[in-house]
Amino acid sequence: MRTEQTHFWFCARRSMVLELIRRFCPKPVETLADIGCGSGYNLTHLQTYGEHLVGIDRLVLLSPQMKTLAPDTQLIAGDVQELPLGNKSVDMMTSLDVLEHVDDHKMLRELSRTLKSNSILIITVPAQPWLWSNRDIQAGHKRRYTKTTLTQILEQAGFTIRYVNYYQFLLFPLVVISRFLWKKRQFQAYEENPGKITNHVLLKISMIENWLAKRGAKFPWGSSLVVVAQKC
Repeated sequence: MRTEQTHFWFCARRSMVLELIRRFCPKPVETLADIGCGSGYNLTHLQTYGEHLVGIDRLVLLSPQMKTLAPDTQLIAGDVQELPLGNKSVDMMTSLDVLEHVDDHKMLRELSRTLKSNSILIITVPAQPWLWSNRDIQAGHKRRYTKTTLTQILEQAGFTIRYVNYYQFLLFPLVVISRFLWKKRQFQAYEENPGKITNHVLLKISMIENWLAKRGAKFPWGSSLVVVAQKC
């Protein structure tokens, strides 16, 4: 959980997602679910956007500190491909870097089943299949996406695309270099735990990118993709 609180990558992604929620779903919803919530830390930042928060992950119950950070959140241990939720029971969903770990068609059918009509889904995934490396294997990824492949499977599952963009565009050259260096153990440790100054600088660059995206910038590439989709 500490990594999610301080690491530039998690902080910038969270800031981007919150901005998209404010843009596409400005009023708080009744039920907001984070699918594949991991430690559940992101739910602490979602409390003002949903009256009832639900976090689902196979290992979510291993994070008891969440009961202190978000006491009203319902944490459920469950499979994202077989959600323990009723049909059309959720008003908004987030699922951040989860889809690439599972059968994406099966998971998206479940998200579609449990979302109410016209509800918003925000998804992030790793992009650029040619970036595939040992980093993906160690992370348990099954694939990386292009803008076309991601939007197609969302549309097949019954979603309309409201917004799609690459992110981590400004830092993309560093990502490419890092994939060639990933086999070196020292570099792996540094990427996962950058020094305080490095982390601060990379966060500032990422936040500049978020600022540009907020003002309508469309990036031609990036190491990740974000999509806002609406249940038809």
